[in-house]
Order: sequence, then C-alpha cells, then structure tokens
Amino acid sequence: MSGNVLYEIFILFLSILLAPIVSRISKIPVIVIEIIFGIILGGSFLCFLGYSDWLSAMALIGFIYLMFVVGLEVDFALLKSHFLKVILITFGSLFTPFLLGFFVAILFDLPPLFIGVALSTTSMGVILPTIKELDTSEEFNNVLLGSAILVDIISMFALAFIIEEEILSTDRLVLLMLTLVCSLLGIYLLKRTSLVEKITLCGREYHFDVRLSLALIFGFAILAEFVGVHAILGSFFAGLFISEFEERVEGLIEKLLSFGYGFFIPVFFISVGVRTDISIIFTSLENLGILAALLLAGFLGKFFGTSLIAKYIGFDKYESMSMGFAMSARLSLIIAAAELGLATGIIGVDIYSVFVLLAISSILLSPSLAKLVIGRRAVVIKEESAVL
Repeated sequence: MSGNVLYEIFILFLSILLAPIVSRISKIPVIVIEIIFGIILGGSFLCFLGYSDWLSAMALIGFIYLMFVVGLEVDFALLKSHFLKVILITFGSLFTPFLLGFFVAILFDLPPLFIGVALSTTSMGVILPTIKELDTSEEFNNVLLGSAILVDIISMFALAFIIEEEILSTDRLVLLMLTLVCSLLGIYLLKRTSLVEKITLCGREYHFDVRLSLALIFGFAILAEFVGVHAILGSFFAGLFISEFEERVEGLIEKLLSFGYGFFIPVFFISVGVRTDISIIFTSLENLGILAALLLAGFLGKFFGTSLIAKYIGFDKYESMSMGFAMSARLSLIIAAAELGLATGIIGVDIYSVFVLLAISSILLSPSLAKLVIGRRAVVIKEESAVL
C-alpha cells in the first residue's frame, strides 16, 4: 500500500492541511498533532506511510530548516535584561535534569552524556505562546524567555558536539573558530552598507532574498559538516545570521517562517511519527520502565532545578512553580536529539520512540500546569485583597 509515491505524497499533504484544523479544535499544539498523525499513518497503526527514501530526504531538509528557525527566533536582547537571573535559571534548568538523566542512563545502560543533554533541552516554541496566556510581570516573562533562549543555544552546541565520535582535531577547531569570526565580521560589514537593500530591490520580482536565504541555510549546514560538527549547528547559525537583517529586508522573516511552518517543518514532524514504533514500548516492561524513569527525571529535574532558583532570586512561590513547569516543556530540540541519536546509532528505535512519547507528554502537561499555578496565584491575591 505504501509503494505508490504519489499516493503517499497526497496523504502527507493532506495531513499537513488537516493538522492546524485539528490543533485549533483540540487546543493541542500543531506539532504534537503532526507527530500523532505520523504515528497513526505509519507502521504503528495504518501503515499508509513508510519511512521511504523520498520521505527521509524531505525530513532531513525539514530537520535542517527547523534548526534554522530555532536560530531565527533567538532574540539576544532578552539575554541582556536581568542577565544574572537569566544565567542562574539557565544553570538550574540545564544542570539538574542533566544530572538526573545521566544517572538514569547509567541505571538502564544507556549513553549517559547523550541522555543527560537530551533531557536538558527545553522548547521556545511552546514557552512563547504559554507566556502570552499567563498573567505575569514583564520581569517574569523576560527571565523565562531569556533562560529558554540560552538553554536552546547551549543545548544546540552540546548536541552538535556530543554526537561526534571523536573530539574535533586542532585544525578543524581553528577552522570552526575562523568561520564564526568571519560570520560575525560579515554581519558587521553588511549592516554598515546598503548591499542588503540593493540585493532585495534587484531581485524582488523573483524573491531573490528568499532564494539567497535558502542557499545560506544549506551552505552553512555543509560548512558545519566540513569543519567536523553536525549540519544542524550550521543551519542554526544561518538563522542567527539572517535574523540580524530583519529590519533591513521587509517581510523576509515572515516569508521564511511561512515557508518552513507551511511545508518543511510539518514534513519533519510527521516523519518523526512515522518512524516511532509504539508497540516496541508497550510490549516491553523494560522500555516502559525507561519511559517512566526518563519522564520523572526530565520533569522533576526541570521543575526543581528551575523553581528553586527562581524562588531564591526573588520570585514568589507561584511564579517559581509556574516557571518550573513552563521550562519542563520539551519538543523541537528533544526530537532533534532523538533524530540525531538514531541517525548516528547512539540510540535505537526503542529509545527514539521513548523520546517522542516523552516530548508529547511534556507538551500536554507542562503549559497547562504553568497556567494552573499562575491562576491559583491570582485567586490568592484576590482573596488577600478582599480580607484587607
């Protein structure tokens, strides 16, 4: 049934079309719906889609584009406000789940460094819409967003390096540093000239700005592979690079985001669902134990690591707990970690599937608990005001 490529492509595009509609009705993030669609349509249930060569190639493009979008959405201005608090929250949010994940991995004979880093990730894509629904102070919002950005950046570097079998040689490390310096110098020089505007004006009819951006994304990805790190780090830097010209090129960021979220990224997340094998988890007591242990380690590590430090630096108990729950949400980067781990042979399909279910569980629980705690805070403040 999965032999007809056109049939599979139609099923894929139909899923991409229906996912936002189901998301709006169910109030579940669209990325989760796309993964669930992939699980249902893949080998776990209906077998309408198989992880064939064409889907694998499209999923790789989507994966690289997803990491580009992560870089594109980084706002360094948020790191400057309340810098010390952001650093402390970032430390707690990274170190505690890493430590718990490390020990759980040793217990179940899994790769400890990889598991620790994977559990340390968070999800800017979930935290940002969650904050919009929270009745919290500007300081709370900036610290939470700034910490999530810094966790994303550190996680990206850690994932890119940890999957390599060997430490970078001296010559390649020097080449990597030179590449970073040249990129920063390029940004500085381009921002001081009118070259960006001239390129945009010359090629507006043919969307030359989009074509150039796509070439940069995959050019940076190839360059990263050449110097000895994973392509995702290159596409992440391409996002950081292009985001610096948001004000100089009208509508470019919006076009790139619509291009990604409208096609490439949904393909990636549906393919994640297709590769997930639900039966391998629920037919094995050991895999169920690993799922439960990683869920607890990831959730408790993020919650306590974040909330205790948040309370220490001056947030009240409700704000601290809400921040802990919000930082517990994982999606894009933990899926990226699972994808990298499976591709490089660090983990098998069983642990890959565990990570996918862990991501879905955290997205369904964490934002709701964060809003519930802040809602409780509002009730308490209202009751205290009435007494006074």
